[in-house]
Amino acid sequence: MQEALMLAKVELGEDAVVLNTKHVKSGGLLGLGGHDRVELMAAVESGEQRVESGEWRAETTLPQAQPVGSFSFQSEPLTMPSVPQSVPSAAPLAARLYGGATAVAHDSSSEVSQLRSELRELSSVVERLLSGQGIQSSHERPAGNLSKPLLMRVGVDENIARNLLSDLLHIEDPTQLASMLAAKIQGFAMPTVLDSRQVIAVVGPTGVGKTTTLAKLAAKYSLEQGKKVALVTADTYRIGAVEQLRTYARIMGVPIEIALSPEEVTAGVARHQDKDVVLIDTVGRSQRSDEHLQELKAFVDAASPTQTHLVIAASLSPEIQREAVEKFKVLSPTRLIITKLDESPNRGCVINLPLSTGLGISCMTAGQNVPQDIDFAEAGKMARVVVEVA
Repeated sequence: MQEALMLAKVELGEDAVVLNTKHVKSGGLLGLGGHDRVELMAAVESGEQRVESGEWRAETTLPQAQPVGSFSFQSEPLTMPSVPQSVPSAAPLAARLYGGATAVAHDSSSEVSQLRSELRELSSVVERLLSGQGIQSSHERPAGNLSKPLLMRVGVDENIARNLLSDLLHIEDPTQLASMLAAKIQGFAMPTVLDSRQVIAVVGPTGVGKTTTLAKLAAKYSLEQGKKVALVTADTYRIGAVEQLRTYARIMGVPIEIALSPEEVTAGVARHQDKDVVLIDTVGRSQRSDEHLQELKAFVDAASPTQTHLVIAASLSPEIQREAVEKFKVLSPTRLIITKLDESPNRGCVINLPLSTGLGISCMTAGQNVPQDIDFAEAGKMARVVVEVA
């Protein structure tokens, strides 16, 4: 938008007034693909011609996936229309400056006559726009968020910050905050220790990454710790879920059981009494369906798990995270797994959920790589992943 405004200033001079700005889509198929375009229409009064022959539109094409604050313009082939003599230099100059930009002039006296009274009122606005005032990115704009303590800026819930962690509110140094925060959450770092046989059920809402997380755990235990591992999957509702886990099991060389009913879950677990750990994958269920949660409970209870780990994605909103934890209480979770840290700019849930629920965190994941993108919970690591977004 800033580039389009500057082009308008070059073409029409300091007295140019913005008539309209909008974002439009061009190219692609059925609304998919294509490019986002910024379209700006401006006008200027000039002598006897006034704005009747001076209406002007500049169009530029933005790259589809450019990060905010560092975009550039790219050319888009367009047909150059004929330009009236009243603005002879518009089209050539636009072509020289942007290649794919166009300058269009046409007679719109009926429209301009209705807008003329508004142009003078908008002149002060366009002056500010053309000078760059009032156009600031969200990270440059002074925001109320900057007045908050660092602890709250990194995503820690205000109620928790002002009560349970009130003695950390004055800390503005990220390194110091991470150190002090680690001491506060020491008791909530609860990685699973396989000093005895464990049956671990992994549960959670749809789309939080349960199956991939379970494969990462299996790889950690079997390949890195040398433990005897077996997998049981009750996720037979999702297309490809069984084959995905079967592929992981084949690569790792661990046995896998497919359970279509609670009874088969019981039998599958019983067949692996000699294993150090049996990991149970479950179907994702919406926390808003009590009926489905009860069905899931039947499968989990059939396994008689020694631990039930509730998977929560960091990318979910805090409201959805809290709702999921509340609804999944029916399954009696004993620990939390936090996933998709790489997809969330805010990792406050690593602090908020343990302190608000009393449940410890067993591990955290950030990425799809098996088994690399997983870390067993450790207080220092938990504090660092939260504070590092500062």
